[in-house]
Amino acid sequence: MRAPLTDVELREAWEGLRIVGDFDNAPPATRIVFKNAARTWLNRKAAPEPPSIDGKRRAANDFD
Repeated sequence: MRAPLTDVELREAWEGLRIVGDFDNAPPATRIVFKNAARTWLNRKAAPEPPSIDGKRRAANDFD
């Protein structure tokens, strides 16, 4: 079982997902759904993006 998200992480996800409204006044059902979405969003955010591939440079074997 994973550790629950901290209040700071939840607020970061609330702003990152651009949700309108006040986090503190959200109904309990909304908070439950949001916690699941926030966990997924933060996990995806933590994964590094692969570097972009330039096809022309790769074809020319130009690796700087």
